Amino acid sequence: MSLGASSTIMGVTLRETDDLLVAQTEIRHLKNTIQALREEMERVRFEKDEAVSAAVSEANQEIQQLRATAGALRDELESLRFDKDEAVHGAIKDGKDETGQLHHTIQAIRDETEAVKFKYEDQIEQMSRHARDESKQLHQTIQAIRDELDALRNDQTKKA
Repeated sequence: MSLGASSTIMGVTLRETDDLLVAQTEIRHLKNTIQALREEMERVRFEKDEAVSAAVSEANQEIQQLRATAGALRDELESLRFDKDEAVHGAIKDGKDETGQLHHTIQAIRDETEAVKFKYEDQIEQMSRHARDESKQLHQTIQAIRDELDALRNDQTKKA
């Protein structure tokens, strides 16, 4: 009888040990999943930051080019004014017309620069919104995994 009682105790102990090993394996798997999700979130953040930096850099380069163009146009305008004043007094009217056109061109370039700026700001906002949404989703997934883990732990506690 003592041998039979010993096997029952060992059977229960082995079953509990198996259940514990399964739970530990599942916990390890969940931890690995959480780590993978964290790494993915960091990768997404890094890519978002890279995209934002690239967009800002591209916008700044374009702005610098537009400023250089505007500066070159202003320099050309001044040169034209000087040459026209020196050459013929009657050419002043033509110079004024050309000056008006250049101002319109500069204004058009400024308007285009603003449009590009707003476009990139909108893209940056969309990327930020997407990153926030993805981060929120990852947090919800992590919370769901935690809740599932807690439920498993509670089940294990109740079984014990």
